[in-house]
Amino acid sequence: MNHLAGTPLVDVEPCSARCARILAGREHITLLVSPGNPYFSAARLAATFRWAVQTVKRVDVLVSDLEMTAATYLARGRPEHHAYRRARADISQMAARIRRARDSAGLPDLRVSEFGEWAGTAEYRRGLAYARQAIADPDYGPLLRAGTRDALMARMPQDWEPTPRQIDIGLVHSEKTLPFIINAVGILDVSETVTAYSRPTPDTRYFFLDGAKFRAFPGQGYIALRVREPEVPRTNDLPPSGTKADPPDR
Repeated sequence: MNHLAGTPLVDVEPCSARCARILAGREHITLLVSPGNPYFSAARLAATFRWAVQTVKRVDVLVSDLEMTAATYLARGRPEHHAYRRARADISQMAARIRRARDSAGLPDLRVSEFGEWAGTAEYRRGLAYARQAIADPDYGPLLRAGTRDALMARMPQDWEPTPRQIDIGLVHSEKTLPFIINAVGILDVSETVTAYSRPTPDTRYFFLDGAKFRAFPGQGYIALRVREPEVPRTNDLPPSGTKADPPDR
């Protein structure tokens, strides 16, 4: 990964030269955060927030909403009542972590919102319509299904495999994320932005490849952004016994 000078705790990997140029323009960054993902500790969030406000002019933090978070548990076979109860707990815990991180970073006014708050906007709907065209295309649809499968298998037993139906359920999360991958620039009404998550996957990189049939909207970039300072995880951040030790992030 490329390491930015003056930011010893954060590694940055743009998905393309164009994404690197957009980041270098320093206009805006869209940070994606997933409740239930143990990577997003309060300490890592604080380091990420500090880096972001030092690197660009404006920052937005987008958090997966209840529908998205519950979809992951439903796709893993949890009963509906349990999936939604666990999702609500994850969202509450993440909200507390974000508050602690903002206070620790000295950024109490940092804007934080959920995906669902933007779902009714014209630009979100435009991004979603375009994403659905890509999903229906054989060039991209299998990539998204494979990425969803990998995300569902994270922190599950080694011999667990989602069924096609479970992948369909998990796609609720994946599909709802895509407008902010390809059109956060329009949804958030900024001149340029890079959307950032802790690890890139082939289904997100796709929209930034020169030869891709479907491309991110003008002014939109994407980067992997990862705090690399070693941390001693909390007990509730450890994966359950018998699960995959280094799962892909969601």
